[in-house]
Amino acid sequence: MHEKKIKLKIDLRFSEIISNLYRQILSDYLIPFGELKFDSDFKLHQDNDPKHSSVLCKSFLALNEINWIKSPPKSPDLNPIELLWNEMKTFVRKKMVFNESDVMLAVKKFESSITLEKCIN
Repeated sequence: MHEKKIKLKIDLRFSEIISNLYRQILSDYLIPFGELKFDSDFKLHQDNDPKHSSVLCKSFLALNEINWIKSPPKSPDLNPIELLWNEMKTFVRKKMVFNESDVMLAVKKFESSITLEKCIN
């Protein structure tokens, strides 16, 4: 039997992540990373996307004394991570992906290609 390869359109926008999951991401990843790299003395730069500015997430940031630098949504000139985020989405869309595992492999491959120079430029 011959399988057809289908190129899925993957839309990895954070706007589809609900506030509870985003708060969990902050708890599981942001705080440990911040403590490891910055001794908990860091500022979080994120836009005013609804999941970022939800009561749940604002309360979590305040409770954990995380300083939040706000910028308008989808403003790459003010939030440089948007440029990298768009580049990653384009990279993943060009890959042949069939399931979540394929998406994760593509994301990891993109992640391994990120250099300091790419981030600075």
